[in-house]
Amino acid sequence: MGAERELPYERPHLSKGYLLGTVRREKLGLRPSEQYHELGVELRLGERVIELGVEQRAAVLESGDEISWDLLCIATGSSARRLPGFEEALYVRELADADVLRAVLGRREPVDVIGAGFIGCEVAAAARLSGCAVRVFEALAQPLVRVLGAELGGYLADVHRAHGVEMNLGVETLPRLQKPVVGVGSTPRTELAVSAGLDVAHGIVVDALGRTSAPAVFAAGDVTRFWSSLYEAGIRVEHFQTAQRKGFAVGRAMAGATEVYSEVPWFWSDQYDLNLQYAGAGLPWDEVVVRGVLGDPPFTVFYLRAGTLIAVAGVNDHHTVARARRVMQERAPISRDHLVDPRFDLRRALP
Repeated sequence: MGAERELPYERPHLSKGYLLGTVRREKLGLRPSEQYHELGVELRLGERVIELGVEQRAAVLESGDEISWDLLCIATGSSARRLPGFEEALYVRELADADVLRAVLGRREPVDVIGAGFIGCEVAAAARLSGCAVRVFEALAQPLVRVLGAELGGYLADVHRAHGVEMNLGVETLPRLQKPVVGVGSTPRTELAVSAGLDVAHGIVVDALGRTSAPAVFAAGDVTRFWSSLYEAGIRVEHFQTAQRKGFAVGRAMAGATEVYSEVPWFWSDQYDLNLQYAGAGLPWDEVVVRGVLGDPPFTVFYLRAGTLIAVAGVNDHHTVARARRVMQERAPISRDHLVDPRFDLRRALP
């Protein structure tokens, strides 16, 4: 059951290839429509759930219909965070939003972007490649500084400037804008969980198997804050690949499996001719080391805490990111000298 009328689709393309026309609408789907029938999956599209019905085990739809259940999984995802005073702005979260923005880019209209996170930077890049004049307004000193740090964030800012984007950083007061695109993060859709009395703390709290505080109720995706045995902490990850992989694991757990999900989160961002990949949970670090020359792709930035590798970001260097991710996954020790040495294959650090 889902409020959107579209077949389930991959959201990452909405701010990347779909905007540029390199990914066609029919290629967005997670599966061809006929496969749902073959797999015995009944889709109730355009049907919003207004109550989980935890006590009676019957979810209530907005239409008034009730759907009985034995096991329930909440996968309501997140909403784009609204910016006060910009209620009429464009927020790219669903396919209909991307369609509106595609039309703007197709007309080569000027585009103002509020927020220089991943969504904001990707929209800015797509707009410039479409021939639009682009201005970006960001409250922080550099794009993505909280995740990537000042140096890598500064490099991305320079990349956008080199492509003709007007980057306005450290902005405290926004000027008058007509109808900007706003990308200032997301908020987990926990309303149903809260009304059902489930434990919620910046996301629906679940254990390593995806179980909520209510019997027979599971949750998956970016609506959750799940326990990670890898980081020994509860983490919330907003990116597609983790939502998908965690969803697979929760589905298996609902079928009786006991294997704990424990993977290093990973995501990617396409901006102009750059492919940025990141692996990690966005946790604080106290040291940064670089393989290659920062600013001259391909290069990779490693983030350490107390000498332990906890995250990696690479620009046009996906092999290094993939190998570093395996090192973190296996909790394999690795020296700074080996991290920065391009001649050292990181797979040699694996047990």
